[in-house]
Amino acid sequence: MTHPASDPAAVQASPRAMRLIVDEISQDLSRYSTSNQTIVKQTKLLAINAIIEAARAGEAGKGFAVVAEEVQHLADQSAQIATRFEQTVLTRVDVSRSLSEALVSEMEGARLTDLAQTLVQLIVRNLFERTADVRWWATDTALWQALSQPEAKSITFAAERLGIISRYYTVYVDLVLTDARGRVVASANPKYARALAKADLSGQKWFRMARATKSGDDYVVDDVENSSCHDGRQVLVYATGVREGGKADGALLGTLGVYFDWQHQGATIVETEASLPEAVKAKTLVMLLDGNSRIIAATDPKMMFQTYQLLNDGHRRGSYYDRSGNIVAYARTLGYEDYDGLGWYGVVVQQTETEESIRANLKAA
Repeated sequence: MTHPASDPAAVQASPRAMRLIVDEISQDLSRYSTSNQTIVKQTKLLAINAIIEAARAGEAGKGFAVVAEEVQHLADQSAQIATRFEQTVLTRVDVSRSLSEALVSEMEGARLTDLAQTLVQLIVRNLFERTADVRWWATDTALWQALSQPEAKSITFAAERLGIISRYYTVYVDLVLTDARGRVVASANPKYARALAKADLSGQKWFRMARATKSGDDYVVDDVENSSCHDGRQVLVYATGVREGGKADGALLGTLGVYFDWQHQGATIVETEASLPEAVKAKTLVMLLDGNSRIIAATDPKMMFQTYQLLNDGHRRGSYYDRSGNIVAYARTLGYEDYDGLGWYGVVVQQTETEESIRANLKAA
């Protein structure tokens, strides 16, 4: 049975498609070999029958007997050639099948692992700059003077300074200055300034950690959380102490917390920076995990803050197949400069092609 010529461009190139095609070639060759052996056997049987009938015919059948013997000889040669062909070609097909199996696991996993590494490095490099921002801004004269001389004029000036910074650094939801007790002295975002005025943030984790810093060279970072002070928006707070005279070893006067707009930036990393074609995006889940395996960004927002357990056996990067047959690729941050990256992971989970879908595409091609 003949098949119409396929258009290779209509079939998605993938290791799985290659493996399936090699398997089908192997099956076709096995069928052709079996059919050829059957034909050879039938030909030899006909030749034997012809020789017998020629012998019965006596002198009249001698010429036909020669032809029958030659046919039998050709059938033997054909059988030998077919056997050598089968041994050579099918052996090479078996090697090709083994190679395609390796390509399925290596190419699928390597490609997605590289994507996971790229995404987590993008956000970590971005966050490295936040560690520099908070330590630099905490030395601003307007901030430490507002804490050391808490008068209306100095406090207003500090709020203005924070507002100017926020205007040019749109990656922040807010910048908040507190005194050493955790009372808000000034903030940057006018939308939340009234509600935050003199609010007590002493219970905030970031405040307690910032207050415990030993030097102006130190900084702290909180977990990704919904900020009750900012309409529940997802934020990541970087903070440090504000010290007398803006000096690294100055006495602690208060704290500065900068509220990184994680809700927007995290979504941008997993949804936009991944740059997946629409057909691939529909079967792919992209996530960022924090150091506690919490999902802190995902293309499926319903998964936010759930725990996702990687089966990575302690490896920093790699891939595996889950129980549903999906490929799970992951990569731990490499950090950036002196920023360790907080142990975050980029994770890509992708549905794999089934043999049924590949066959359907091949038939449609």
